[in-house]
Amino acid sequence: MSRWIARLPWVAGAIFVAASVLWISRDSRIRHEAFRDYSIYNASAKGLSLAYRYLESTGRSVQPLSRPVERAFLPANGVLLRIRPEVIAPESPFEKPPIPSPVAEPARYPFTPEEEEWVRGGGRLVIAVDRAYGTIEVESASTAILRKVFPVWPGVERLDPPAARTLRRVPEGVSLFAAASEPAIVRSRRGAGEIVLCALPEIFQNGTLPKADHLALLDRLAPAGRPVFFDEHAHGAEGRAGTVEILRQWGFGPFLVLIGLSALVSFWRRRVRIGPEEDDARETRIEAVDFVDSLSLLYRRMLPRRHALMLYAKEFERAVGVQTGLRDAALKARVAELLPPRPARPVKGKDLPVPEFERELELINSAFRRLNDAKRSGNRRPAAAGARSA
Repeated sequence: MSRWIARLPWVAGAIFVAASVLWISRDSRIRHEAFRDYSIYNASAKGLSLAYRYLESTGRSVQPLSRPVERAFLPANGVLLRIRPEVIAPESPFEKPPIPSPVAEPARYPFTPEEEEWVRGGGRLVIAVDRAYGTIEVESASTAILRKVFPVWPGVERLDPPAARTLRRVPEGVSLFAAASEPAIVRSRRGAGEIVLCALPEIFQNGTLPKADHLALLDRLAPAGRPVFFDEHAHGAEGRAGTVEILRQWGFGPFLVLIGLSALVSFWRRRVRIGPEEDDARETRIEAVDFVDSLSLLYRRMLPRRHALMLYAKEFERAVGVQTGLRDAALKARVAELLPPRPARPVKGKDLPVPEFERELELINSAFRRLNDAKRSGNRRPAAAGARSA
């Protein structure tokens, strides 16, 4: 008996798990399929995975779109396939939609102003619906026979959908396929682009795509050379643009590649040692010495010898003025006292010979030494006077 009592927590836990699984499996509010119908990720007969893989296999640039058009940076010549999007929320708050939609869509307009602006720039928007979508109304056709009523898209002559429908209250355009006298596929021009409305979304599903000329129609709607996007945001998918994608869309793609290559080269350069290993001991030499050496080399290379002497003599005159506080005529007299008059300058355009340059350089150096001696003797005089008074 005690053994059964010890097992009671395990039995209770097992009953709880079984009841939870049963409740979840029977709850009608929980979706029991991995992907919704008309999703490119749905590989069943009601999905669009076959259409996506076919376009991808023909070399087209095909991508799922998990964001609204205004936040997706679609190329100007792109093609957006919106196959049976979720039902738009009704305008009245007292009406209850047949299927709640997590996708924020306009209540009156089947496409947003941003989407229409993108279309006018050269894009193509394909909307295939089997029920009311915005102002577009869809109703069952009086006949199941669809006829091509406008000479467009060679190779697309016959469509065989499971159910024939027609469009009403569509934007002004040209009817391409019709059932009796009502349009089933309508093309509406907008600037440099166009909007194609279709009341037969089933023809793009995996189960019906191989029938009639459905595959040829998909080829015409998404021609080669144009990037193609399947609108998964209309089926509840939600995604955000990353920093890298935003920079790439703004034209910083080559810049990002250059940064990556520079980082790789820098990493490789730091990992590979060139020559013997450097000593980690600190450099004890004063940097001022290197600076003076490099500056003298620069002056020697860029200045003629006579100009260098002229600058050196001006520096001496400035040093005399700072030390003595003299100005104008008194300063010039003091400079002449310390620095004897220089010989006649060479002819304009000619430089000093090296021996003459070295001789004048030594004269200026001697003048600097006399100036320093005078400064030191001047500092010693007050101390001597103080000693005599003591």
